[in-house]
Amino acid sequence: MKPRNYKQGVDRQSMPLPPTLDEFIDQGNPVRAIDIYVDTLNLKELGFEYSQGDLTTGQPPYPPGALLKLYLWGYFNRTNSSRRLELETYRNLEVIWLLQGMNPCYRTICSFRTHNKEAIKQVAADYISLCKELNLLGGKAVGIDSAFFEGDASKASIKTKKRLEKENNKLKQKIDRHLAKMDEEDQADTIENTDLEALKERQQSCQNKIDSLNKSGETQYSTTDKDARILMKKTDKGPTVGFSLQIAVGEKNNLIVAHEVVNDGNDTQQLANIAIKAKNAMGVEKLEALADAGYYNQQKIKECLDANVTPYIPVVQRNRPIMEKERFKRDDFHYNAETDTYICPAGEPLKHHKNQNKNGKIMKGYDSSAKYCASCPMREHCLPEKMRYRQIYRWEHEEVIDEHKERMASAGKEQMQKRAALAEHPFGTLKLWLGWTHLLLRGFEKVRAEMNLLITSYNFKRVLNIIGVEAFCAYCQQRKRTAKIDDKEAILSYFWSIIVVLLIVFDFLLSPRASSVNFMHST
Repeated sequence: MKPRNYKQGVDRQSMPLPPTLDEFIDQGNPVRAIDIYVDTLNLKELGFEYSQGDLTTGQPPYPPGALLKLYLWGYFNRTNSSRRLELETYRNLEVIWLLQGMNPCYRTICSFRTHNKEAIKQVAADYISLCKELNLLGGKAVGIDSAFFEGDASKASIKTKKRLEKENNKLKQKIDRHLAKMDEEDQADTIENTDLEALKERQQSCQNKIDSLNKSGETQYSTTDKDARILMKKTDKGPTVGFSLQIAVGEKNNLIVAHEVVNDGNDTQQLANIAIKAKNAMGVEKLEALADAGYYNQQKIKECLDANVTPYIPVVQRNRPIMEKERFKRDDFHYNAETDTYICPAGEPLKHHKNQNKNGKIMKGYDSSAKYCASCPMREHCLPEKMRYRQIYRWEHEEVIDEHKERMASAGKEQMQKRAALAEHPFGTLKLWLGWTHLLLRGFEKVRAEMNLLITSYNFKRVLNIIGVEAFCAYCQQRKRTAKIDDKEAILSYFWSIIVVLLIVFDFLLSPRASSVNFMHST
């Protein structure tokens, strides 16, 4: 039996390559789509720095369009570090072709992303508009979900209010012990003690931080990234120090139509914001928003409905302790809208007694009769031993929640399955397929710029998989020509307006009225 041999490579001295670099990048290469898309953008209108074309003192000698192309390519190909991107400009033929041989240093690359945060946000919005032009956005629903992303800060950098108060108390005790020792040695008035002054400065600094937290309403802050927070989630990994990414995924082609970066540890305040943002991005009159139970918030549900967004969210049951004690829960009491009363399981009414403001919600209070409750045969299933009567509070817009419960009872299970299919898989792609371990920048504005590049790259790749590179490039060529025509029309309109103004002025100067005005001025 003849032995098998290893495959042999081609001699490096005679290895054939295309005669030009452009031939090496085939027509179906995604880098061509990135190149032509950026060429369709009006970087000056989007707000990019140094996009006017004139070099000024201190300006990096690289066009902003080239650096934007480099970043889109980098996030598209799991390379988001400015140092790695600089390295790719020397060795990667795609990047060499894309930048036409330019080699910006990592400082220039990093500075571009830092100084163009708002403009990068506008690029993300423009790409969603392009998807809309291509008729890739559609359907009647979006799936909403969130995930924690690790920030550029450690757990040790987080200072909580509780931790600061504990540290402040320890410093006060140290100061007290120090003063007591000085009194014993009778040195308080004769020797300057630097240790005591240092302790007082540390204690005052700690107290200032506590006062700042009290004033802002926050419970924690990071010494590294002022906007990063400890985010708790029931996972084996434990808490995450960073940010929460909220996304809304369209039903038609699973594109991320809206996103937002927050530092809240839960999602109860995020539903209306991201749902309305998705509705506006899709340009539809009405929309269904599908989210998990973590988004359940009565006020946010009403805000969605007021904006013509119909939410589907599992109803959170907050009466488990009562159920465990086998007592009647709130749902066991029937509300009578005509009499504005609740009817208890024993058939007795709970009448409207007073209102109270609870976290911005007007709650109507209903009380039962203490006299009847004292002799009620169902008392042990309704009231604790020391309570004389039953109280129920009803939100002034409770009918909104009643309708929501009916929707969930009829179509909730189907909608939650759809939500899981829409909104959960993008996070696996964003974290693993794009090779992310943590965010590189700090602070809300910079982190949001990173996320805009990340989300745009996700949508970019998905669009190319749907319609193909060549079709995308062809549409961008058409879009570019249309933009030029619009620019020419705008210029012509501007000149015509000037001509009209000049004609009006000349007509006035040649009129008899103008002659009389000139005569009066001369006299």
